[in-house]
Amino acid sequence: MDIGDLLITQQKAFFVGRSEELAMLEQCLSNHDWKLLHIYGPGGIGKTTLLRLFAQTTGSSRCIYLDGHSDFQLPQDFLKQIRRALPEFADDRTEIDMLNACAASHGSVILLLDTFEMCGAIENWLHQDWIPKLCPLVKICSAGRYPLEDQWMRDGWHALVHNMELQPLTFQEIQMYAHTRGIADQQIVAALQQFSNGLPLALSLACEIIVLKGNTQFLDQYQKDHIITYLIEELTRDLEENDWKRYMEASSVVWRFDQELLQSLLQEKITNDYFREFCRLPFVIRQADGWSLHDSIRQWVFTDLRNRMPQTFQAYRRLALDALYKRADLFPHKKTDLAFERLYLHELDFVRDFRFQWDDRLRFRECREQDLDLVEQLYLQHLHNQSNFIPGETHLEALIRPLGQVDPSAFYGLWRDQELVAFCSCILLTEQTVRIFRSNPITLPITTRIRPDRRQYLLSITGVAAHLEQDITGSVARALVQIIERNKDADFLDLISIPYWLEYLPLLGFQRAPWADSTTPLGVKYFGHQLDLSHEDLATRLNRMYSLMESSVPAEQKVVLSHSEETGLSLEQSVKLVQRALKHFPRLPLHPEITHTLRPLLPQSIAGQVTDKIAELIQTNIRDIMQTFLDGSEEEQRFYRILQHAYIKKIGTHEFVSEYLNIPIKSYYRYLKLAVRSLTYQMMKMNV
Repeated sequence: MDIGDLLITQQKAFFVGRSEELAMLEQCLSNHDWKLLHIYGPGGIGKTTLLRLFAQTTGSSRCIYLDGHSDFQLPQDFLKQIRRALPEFADDRTEIDMLNACAASHGSVILLLDTFEMCGAIENWLHQDWIPKLCPLVKICSAGRYPLEDQWMRDGWHALVHNMELQPLTFQEIQMYAHTRGIADQQIVAALQQFSNGLPLALSLACEIIVLKGNTQFLDQYQKDHIITYLIEELTRDLEENDWKRYMEASSVVWRFDQELLQSLLQEKITNDYFREFCRLPFVIRQADGWSLHDSIRQWVFTDLRNRMPQTFQAYRRLALDALYKRADLFPHKKTDLAFERLYLHELDFVRDFRFQWDDRLRFRECREQDLDLVEQLYLQHLHNQSNFIPGETHLEALIRPLGQVDPSAFYGLWRDQELVAFCSCILLTEQTVRIFRSNPITLPITTRIRPDRRQYLLSITGVAAHLEQDITGSVARALVQIIERNKDADFLDLISIPYWLEYLPLLGFQRAPWADSTTPLGVKYFGHQLDLSHEDLATRLNRMYSLMESSVPAEQKVVLSHSEETGLSLEQSVKLVQRALKHFPRLPLHPEITHTLRPLLPQSIAGQVTDKIAELIQTNIRDIMQTFLDGSEEEQRFYRILQHAYIKKIGTHEFVSEYLNIPIKSYYRYLKLAVRSLTYQMMKMNV
């Protein structure tokens, strides 16, 4: 065994998922019919690991692995590698005859051509001269960043070539991989999923750092930025056109794009052929009405752009908002979809982290009476998977069958193949359904405000398959919008106990309805929300709400730019310094080496005059701002409590503070991030 074998063994130990792809490779090797299987996807998606693992499992007698990085400039370079891989058949025969003889001897052999895009110099020769002379027992699987197209889809080849895109790992597979690396903390696993979006390269790099740190926390901002820089270099390594990097940066700001929108962002004309070439990149995917970057690539490029060039980022954002508003005027029937795209441009990372991309493998339809058993089972599975679940509590499962008998089509399902993976309910409040809701203490309060003069719906009974919840939350959100759109001019009520949905519903236009709140006998709280569309449609509501949100952006941007001009720091860089100041807050005056790095948090004119007072000034500014939080809104008071206990008093770990303040850990980390960002913004504002 050499070091290469040790590396492959290590990869095998950490290998998760890909069962479908491995089965396809096995089928390619054993099937009587000849097919050229081509696996494609962006850099880091795991193509090489998959092929190497299959080669190791199959054995060198039946599997020949060739890497395009071997620099196949001439056919002779390629043939030398073939001859070297077949020592037992080395004689005066041609390489084709040797391969055919090897295949006949073993029943079949498979040739694995990795990094196929690097074989461009010999691709025509392979396609026209060499492969056609092989016997059908010599199977071929290639792998590259791009699907096989053009000449591979003509002259009969289209029936023999099968392009298979390698998908990102699912949340369940990410969980399995983290477990193999000794990472069991579910908060860290969720953060891994959010950061990597299932790209194995990003996942492995992040896990490596987490393991070295001791598995106690996720990456800090510096480590994430370092990995992102490496990933972007890896993803763009083979890009010959410099303009494409600019196109990637501009398209990362929006959820999806087309040629016109990209032109609006870049403020330049893009030829049809050039745009089509850009859309052929391996990480650009086709959407129903346009294109988008893969989720993970889009988020990394976006983060890199916002950190490096905040002014360019804000310019793209303003141009995108302007273009989408103009489209809404031109295409009134697309107002709701365009409102969703504007929502994606919101500054809050929580909004962007909520993946809006619809999973094309899902089917959305009304449920039938025979589906109600599946609905009940999925509801109970979903309920038991929630962090606030208490055994023996009262819940809503008992309502499903009676409501389904009244109208099973009031339950809407998301199906993957034949499996129900999610459902939402939209129950019209009638005399019959209100009687059913009055029988349950959770829904009883909501029946006290029934308006006979309005069409009212209750959207409270939902369920998502536990193993897919992290992957299809965005699709569930989109389905909810479709349900609302199907029942226009109505008043929608919602009762929710799932923490992260409490933050999402207001972004759909829902308002808190405390009068509908309820608590189970064992203490689980359900929070009421209302979306009244009896006097305006959803698009109008979202437009009005987002306009109010966006009206604050120019003022914030003015502060950021003014601060940047004086200090040279972006908002993200300032956030890192504030995090450092908070981490060492109580003993800051005792650490001059740390205090020195915090100078940029003060105006240069002040920092240069009070060198020995920088720590005290920063402490005073932070305390003053936190006092305004204490006297401010409910959200700002929450920010104060988190910062006060986590950093000023330092009562314990973040997990301890979360428990002490009775804030679910997922929500706690989200509020912590917002608190630090808000504190940073206020400090920058003081210095302008």
